Amino acid sequence: MNWDDLKYFLAVCRNGSIRAAAKELDVNHATVSRRINNFENSLKQRLFERTTKGYLLTKIGEDILAEASHLEERLGTVARMVAGKDKELVGEVRVTLPDMLAQDLLMPAFAKFCQLYPQIEIEIVDSTKVFNLANREADVAFRLCAEPPDYLIGRKLAVIHRACYIATDLVPMLSKDGWLAQQNWIGWTDKLRKPIGKIAKEYPRFESKHKIINGTLQAHACKYGLGVAILPCFYADVDPCLSRIPPYSSEGKYDLWILSHPDLRKNAKIQTFVRYMTKYLMEQRPLIEGELFNTDLSTTEL
Repeated sequence: MNWDDLKYFLAVCRNGSIRAAAKELDVNHATVSRRINNFENSLKQRLFERTTKGYLLTKIGEDILAEASHLEERLGTVARMVAGKDKELVGEVRVTLPDMLAQDLLMPAFAKFCQLYPQIEIEIVDSTKVFNLANREADVAFRLCAEPPDYLIGRKLAVIHRACYIATDLVPMLSKDGWLAQQNWIGWTDKLRKPIGKIAKEYPRFESKHKIINGTLQAHACKYGLGVAILPCFYADVDPCLSRIPPYSSEGKYDLWILSHPDLRKNAKIQTFVRYMTKYLMEQRPLIEGELFNTDLSTTEL
């Protein structure tokens, strides 16, 4: 048996398709297909049923998955044990986070960190997917959650606030009676056409138009006047093309955590990165929590 085939087998199990597994492994989909076929041939067993809904495990495939998952966990423990003893400020730190956080909020800090520690390289995975830090799919995760998994260590850094915004070019229209009440939300999906929460209730007459699932694209749609968007304050309050609408309030929505695995608490480069980013984000807390917005200035402009 080629034990490396298990890596491809587990990726297909997690993702349910060859293409999705290839994306996770950063290889060509033909490579994954070939490795799965070779693995099945070597075992003389069919591990997946190929269906229109994806790759479904057979009974023997389910049995192998259970054992392979244990093996992957043990290999992950060995990898963390070795990495946890790394005292050098050299090498790669793999970071996962939502793309909106990565842009203007964290990217300046990443750049400064790399200037201070030129032998450390950062791999940024912009995803809301919950990566498995136990298997070292990532070293550090910036996550939006109420409670992080018990097997990780970290710190809650701030509460991400959101507010309602329109294109700055439309701000003069706010002085016209009834204009704001005629505007529309920019929707997300069929099930989330209208936002919910405290700030959404302040605009009960808004209907929903359009559907944009990506937060960054929602912000750009808002800039070009497609409607009102609920956006993170750290993103929109510093963008001159976006302006809050009356009554200008914000709402705390997500807890922002920085997390890593406890086995890596003695890894020099990872802990140096965690400490640096923690200090930086604590300094950015007023921006993240919507406190830097000047209500008086907005009222004056109207």
